Amino acid sequence: MDIYSTEDQQIEAIKRWWQEYGKAIILGSAIGLAGLFGWRYYLSQQLESRAAGAEAFEQVSRELATRGSEAFDSTAAFVSANQGNSYGELAALLLAAEAVKANDLALASAQLEQALAGTDDAVLRNTIGLRLARVLIARGEYEAAQSRLDQVSGEAFAAQKLEVQGDLYLAQQQPAEAHDAYEQARSAGGVGENPALTLKLDHLATPARQGE
Repeated sequence: MDIYSTEDQQIEAIKRWWQEYGKAIILGSAIGLAGLFGWRYYLSQQLESRAAGAEAFEQVSRELATRGSEAFDSTAAFVSANQGNSYGELAALLLAAEAVKANDLALASAQLEQALAGTDDAVLRNTIGLRLARVLIARGEYEAAQSRLDQVSGEAFAAQKLEVQGDLYLAQQQPAEAHDAYEQARSAGGVGENPALTLKLDHLATPARQGE
């Protein structure tokens, strides 16, 4: 890593690094929502067994996977028609993930908000809240991101919450605060199978810290 002779140089380098890599790292985590959590939730919660509803969901999810952005409108319509049931919640998560891939962050945040409003499950609410905070950071909506992040609770989510807090600090050009949050995330067990956190810590390490 480059050694910075002044704090201003370090901050400018962090700004450049954030513009080049920061959003990609944050949004990569947001994209992972459907694959890493959505299907587990789908299976474990035993979604309503009505054959017609199940068939409609399968069709929507299949079209979204194969047609991408061309299926956004039809998927959004399905979500709206199924508010308050598990099919609608999961379709919203899938649509949000695809919207992030398409860089339609407004659609992604709207779908995550809708999914959040439709569930009382604490684990799912925390997971969605973290992903929503990441999307809001990428949109530059820092106050809204902080508000969502403040609502995430529970020891199981401590490391992830601290990492996203660091992302929020970094997006606002507060490298010292970002580094402290990332260090706390590491102490809370956030480094395991998380190379992105290690990358962030390495990038923000000062010469003094590197020598420790």
